[in-house]
Order: sequence, then C-alpha cells, then structure tokens
Amino acid sequence: MSRSSAKEKEVMKGHRKDEGPAGDSSDSQEDADAVDPRLKDMPSIEAWGHHYHISGKIFLPFDELEQNRCEVQHKLYRHCLDGALTSTRLPLDVAQILDLGTGTGVWPIEMAARYPQAQITGVDVYPIQRRKGVPPNVKFEIDDVENPWKFPDNSIDFVHARSIAGGVMDWPGLLRQVYDKLKPGGLFEMTEIALNVLDFDGKFAEAELCPEFLQVFRDVCEKTGMDFNPSPHAPVWMVEANFEKIVQRSEILPVGNWAQDEKMKTRQSLMNSITTKHYVLDNHCGLLFQSCGWTKEEFDAIVPSFWQEIEAAQVRPYITAVFTTARKPRE
Repeated sequence: MSRSSAKEKEVMKGHRKDEGPAGDSSDSQEDADAVDPRLKDMPSIEAWGHHYHISGKIFLPFDELEQNRCEVQHKLYRHCLDGALTSTRLPLDVAQILDLGTGTGVWPIEMAARYPQAQITGVDVYPIQRRKGVPPNVKFEIDDVENPWKFPDNSIDFVHARSIAGGVMDWPGLLRQVYDKLKPGGLFEMTEIALNVLDFDGKFAEAELCPEFLQVFRDVCEKTGMDFNPSPHAPVWMVEANFEKIVQRSEILPVGNWAQDEKMKTRQSLMNSITTKHYVLDNHCGLLFQSCGWTKEEFDAIVPSFWQEIEAAQVRPYITAVFTTARKPRE
C-alpha cells in the first residue's frame, strides 16, 4: 500500500494536476435538488425499499439517499487527492473528456471550471444529474457505459471512471472500449473502494475485519457475475488491453472514531456520514442479495455481527480508495 507523500505542483512540464481546497467540492450544492422529470416515471425494480435499474443488472440504486452518498463521496475522493479532481496529470490543452458513471454530475461540473476549453460528457444510466448551474462545456447522456459508445475511435483525451463497481458486468470489455476510444497518448483513470475492511494495527492489509460477512457478500457477487472489487484485477486487464504506464495508489479511509491527525479526521468524518447501517449495506445489498434468493429477514440476521466487529473498542477499522491510472501508447 502506498500513501501520497507531498502535494504535487499544479503545473509541471506542460501538465496540470488539479489543485484546490478540498472543501470547495460542492460549490454548486444548491443546484443538487433539481430533479429530472424523467426520473419520476422511470420504470425500476424495487428491493428492500430501494429502486434499481429495470435491467436488473445495475446493483446501485438511484434514490435520494444514494444521490446524497455520491455527493459526500465526491468530497471524500477530493480530500484523498489534496483537493484535486484527478490523480492523473492532464495536458493543459485537453479537449475531450468522458466521465463514466457520472452520477449527480458534480465531477464534470467542477472539471469544467478548470478546463473551460474542454468538452466534458458525463454518462450514467440514471437521469440524476444536476440541472442547474451546468456549464456550457458540459453535457450529460443517459446510457449504459457498457453499450457501444457513439464516440469515434481515437477521439477522447481523458476517460474518467469512479465508483462504477456494481454497474459493470464485463470489466475487460469496458477497458477495451476505453482503449479504443482514447487518442494515442490518451489517459484513463478509475477509482474504486476496495472490498475489504481492515484493522489499522500497523500490519497494513494483514488483519481483515468482518471476514464472514464479506465472504457471504463475495459469494453472492460471484453468483450474479458482478465484481464489486475490480481494483486488484485492473492492472492485468489494462495490460491485456495494451495500456501502458499503469499506476495504482491507495488512500486510507478511517471508519469509527480513532483517527488522530486532522487529515484523517476529516476523511473519517466524511466516511462516518455515509458508512451507516442504511447506506453501506441496504443500499448496495438490496437487489444483489434479493436476486440470489435472500429475504430481508435473512439478511438482517447476519448484519449485527458485521457492526459488532466494526464498532469493537479495540479495533481501528478502515477501507481504502484505490486510484488506478494508465495511458494509451503514443503512436
């Protein structure tokens, strides 16, 4: 596991890594409440009180609580990047940017202020994007990111994908499409939360918490063909797709009340606001477990042991955010 050391300069050798205070990630928060009328009448599957895509293959819901979680998670990722919007250094003249699984659209909106010359497209299966305060160089499209893209091959400068695990069935296929659509020298970045709960005991990744519950979760993922934890496999898939310059970095996300320094305390506060018994389990487990024949009562029976381990006084639980970057070779 690696942790970022020093903050990188904003401009270096003609490239820019976006910088800014982590607290400014919701400048357009007042616009988040605007609701697309398409959402009201959108057919859906209901599972355990949450609504999911009618296809049955998207295990992330689209209700208001999930949208709020996406907004907080955006702040959390920015804090991991010292206020930046990407781990990737982008060329100053980047022209075409694609955001996969754009969610509420907060990332493209904020990127547009940094790159006013770029055309930024956000794609998501749900019409939950902000409708107010959208810059003229941002547009949103409703589509499944695994469908064939309308973009010509070799036409995109930067593809960004964040927290789309639970909505992708064929990761190698998606990465091949990313590769095909990127220009030679084009850049790709994906960010996901690792599917492990660890104890910060100095051993780093040697002390996994909640192994029984997580094994049950992995078993139902295997039955449905859904990989909620793509980061460990991503470098291999990227090599197979012919990417180069593949780099991964992990950032600690504390849960509970054990963080000591201010940086970790801020992350912990954000994590605690979305890592609740409702957010972390019901939201992302409803359709997944129901599709494998589980009842809500059966699921609720195994949950207490999970929280007992997380809340035990002697442990310091954390998960990790994994940032993976790569480049399509230049011609």
